[in-house]
Amino acid sequence: MIRKLLLFVFFIPFTVFSQKVKVDSVAVLVLDRMSDVIGELGSCSFNLTTSVDEKGLYGLEKKFSNYEVYFKGPSKMLVQARSDDFHKGYWYNGEHMVYYSYKENNYSVIDAPDSTLVMIDRIHEDYEIEFPASDFFYPAITDDILENFPTVAFLGSKNINGQNCFHILADNDKMTFQVWISDDALTLPLKFAITYKDKEGSPQYLASFSDWKLNPDLPDVLFEFIPPPGSHEIIILSKNEQ
Repeated sequence: MIRKLLLFVFFIPFTVFSQKVKVDSVAVLVLDRMSDVIGELGSCSFNLTTSVDEKGLYGLEKKFSNYEVYFKGPSKMLVQARSDDFHKGYWYNGEHMVYYSYKENNYSVIDAPDSTLVMIDRIHEDYEIEFPASDFFYPAITDDILENFPTVAFLGSKNINGQNCFHILADNDKMTFQVWISDDALTLPLKFAITYKDKEGSPQYLASFSDWKLNPDLPDVLFEFIPPPGSHEIIILSKNEQ
């Protein structure tokens, strides 16, 4: 169905608050399809490799990180994060979110809502902790893109590491968001990039997905944190408590 509609790409221009809006119907179709597939998963896992442009002594420097991500049902998540600067993990079991620093061998237990997506929002709002690529698991991702980007364009079929994919771009005054989605039955995200046009040097955030596993049998114990020997518990203050 998607392949047939690619022959009829068109833009729908209209004006809202004197700002010209261009929305490509095929881009919306592909985004909706991706969201529907992810939304029906009972569990999944994937690896994510990211690079972030940060201001350094000689201009922008790229910082790389790797994430192993596991989701199960509506209320379980595990993230293992590694970079040159950190090695940390996040365990969520539907009641608590536990942050653990492998380098410092300490952990913090935070009460959390009984929904993974609500937990992600709450933890980000209260503790400014970010979970990369979590936006792709929100059912309203297409609506969020349309609400925040006046231009949403389909840029055709591209090839990434031998795999055909759909290339979609969304643009506003502050940033450009690009995503490459697999051109197959699953329509899963393969890569995305954010360019911050309103910041000096237009820094970019780039992330690549790999090793997607759909509906794997993940035991509940995977999402339970067991304090390692010699570790100690610490208290992380929320923004309201600082």
